[in-house]
Amino acid sequence: MVYSSSSIQELVRLLSLRLARTARQSLSGLYASSFQGRGLEFAELSEYQPGSDARSIDWRATLRSGRTYSRRCQEDRELPLLLTCDCSASLFRQPQAWPLLCEAAGLFAYCAAWTQDPLGLLCFSDRLELRLKPARGQRQAGRVIAGLQELQPLGRKTDLAHVFTWLQNVQRRPARIIVFSDLCATGYQPALQRLAARHEVIVAQVKVEPLAALPEGFWLAVQDAETSRRCLCHTGSAGQASAFGSEDCRAAIRSCGAQYFALTPAQTVLESVRQFLQGRLP
Repeated sequence: MVYSSSSIQELVRLLSLRLARTARQSLSGLYASSFQGRGLEFAELSEYQPGSDARSIDWRATLRSGRTYSRRCQEDRELPLLLTCDCSASLFRQPQAWPLLCEAAGLFAYCAAWTQDPLGLLCFSDRLELRLKPARGQRQAGRVIAGLQELQPLGRKTDLAHVFTWLQNVQRRPARIIVFSDLCATGYQPALQRLAARHEVIVAQVKVEPLAALPEGFWLAVQDAETSRRCLCHTGSAGQASAFGSEDCRAAIRSCGAQYFALTPAQTVLESVRQFLQGRLP
């Protein structure tokens, strides 16, 4: 179905209003408590004042200048949030999967807006499809929603290793990266491990399993959305493989040093995100 430009804009406006209200009422406080930075960072060097904490004296600067200086540190709260969204055909063309991704990304976007965290967006398939550089505020969150709703990917395949390597090379300063993907790819673990060593990486697996819900004992002709390859699939074995595959994905992601949670039609996106954030609380 083809929508007019005005229809898309109205959809973006209504979706933004709903997600902004939900994020403010249900998640913003939990988000702020769950994401508290990575400790302390240097703020400024000033001349030591009598009565100040002697432990803050910077002895290197003091010896170099001959005057007593102290260091002031502040909480490293300002980590940019980068929403990294898989828009390959296996996810983008799934009528259940893509709306799950958009809603989850939108909730995180408005949570970041309420806490004034810099927010960026990256959409990828086997190539970079869309990039919004980090900025603050609700207007930026609205740009993220619009970008996801108006997106028309050119690529069909998934290349997680490429996007992880790209982020490693481009994003030099520490960031919080949330990757939304169905994880229909292989060979990405080494690149993910390198990325997680520098940044805080969270992987949200979008899981839509239509074959698992079918009765067992049937053969179906199926087509791969990314490669257009066709094959016969047995419904019983597909359901078992899907269950084992989910556990394998969770273990693989965590072994790379990243965090993991799942988005499924069986649970509302709000509940999935809330459970994940609650699990991060000390």
